Amino acid sequence: MKKYLSLNFLLVTLLISVSSFAQTGSDAKAKQLEEMRKLKQQMMQEQKTIQQQTEWNNQSSQQEIKKLNQESQAKNSEIASSKQDAQKARTEAAKAKTELEIKQRELSQTQSKIDSAKRMLLETEDMLMSSEMRNKRIQERLQFQEDSVKILKKEQELQELQLKASEIELSAQKAKNNLYIIVAAISLSLLSIIGVLFFARQKTLRELEEKNKLINEEKRRSDELLLNILPEEVMHELKAHGKTTAKNYSKATVLFADIKDFTTISEQLSPDDLVEGLDAYFERFDKVIEKYDIEKIKTIGDAYVCAGGVPTKSEGNPHLVVQAALDFIYEIDKLRRERTAQGKIPFEFRIGIHTGQLVAGVIGIRKFAYDIWGDTVNMAARMQQTSEAGKINISGATYELVKDKFACIYRGKVEAKNKGEIDMYFVEKAIA
Repeated sequence: MKKYLSLNFLLVTLLISVSSFAQTGSDAKAKQLEEMRKLKQQMMQEQKTIQQQTEWNNQSSQQEIKKLNQESQAKNSEIASSKQDAQKARTEAAKAKTELEIKQRELSQTQSKIDSAKRMLLETEDMLMSSEMRNKRIQERLQFQEDSVKILKKEQELQELQLKASEIELSAQKAKNNLYIIVAAISLSLLSIIGVLFFARQKTLRELEEKNKLINEEKRRSDELLLNILPEEVMHELKAHGKTTAKNYSKATVLFADIKDFTTISEQLSPDDLVEGLDAYFERFDKVIEKYDIEKIKTIGDAYVCAGGVPTKSEGNPHLVVQAALDFIYEIDKLRRERTAQGKIPFEFRIGIHTGQLVAGVIGIRKFAYDIWGDTVNMAARMQQTSEAGKINISGATYELVKDKFACIYRGKVEAKNKGEIDMYFVEKAIA
């Protein structure tokens, strides 16, 4: 009976060794094989001893030994079957491990591409100088986002593959506790990587949102700057095509306002006081023409030039320009009283207006300026030169267009430089 228990012990030990052999790594296989051989030799020795004792025992003992031999054979068959199952499990685990290594290499290659893309983005950022290049940078960042999403998908595939490998190994050998721990550790690592990439993606999205805000703000500032020097219609044309086309206007009204005795006044004032005085008057003029949708063309020293009917054509532009001139006179009178009360020298303006054909547009590729050309511009300048301080001098052409809305005094034919005698009128007031 003791020999029977010893044989069972050896068989159980052999089964445990086979199970442990299936669970352990390749580094301990040689040692386990040696232990299995020793156990097998011990088992064979025990069998031999049992056979010898069966010869000495009675018939009943021989039957018991025969029964033990049969059970031993059954155990050997179970051991062989377990070996086959263990080998099959190892094969499937090795296959799953190979697939995992392939996916990890793909992930590493993708990460290398992302690192390379990041370096390229950093180099590209130094070269971006315009809003268009910034937009390109945003697109590259969006591409980087898409790459990050692809990485997340690949990692999800890796995770699914890990789970599949775990299921295969669990179905083959439920006792592989160590494998459970390894799979759990890998899963946690992958989840950590996914979490880091997710938060990095969120950070990138926030950065892109901030960049978009900055770009929109820069675009708004750029548009405001262009609107300060160009009409809105011309600005949109310039942004769309990179250049503008000069346009011909059959009926536009030009106003010139110039300071009387400006040279004498400038000699009496410091440069700062002179600029402050011009700014005070021209600021009032800017507000007036903005109210009547008249386009400011430029200031030339002490001269203020604006035009109605450009760049947007308007049949009623002569009336609007004359009304704006009356508002100029009103603002000039107000500033005269204010500056006199402050002990400052007031300015007196001559105003001239003419209506006719002209060309308007932007020329050049740097320091854009919207300007007007044509005999109408020259004629308006002559109207101003032949006007008087505090008066609005209009040509006969303009008078014919506004006579039904403004009371005017005919001056007769007045000599204008290089123009000969021209019918001129002083505008007195608007007709109620």
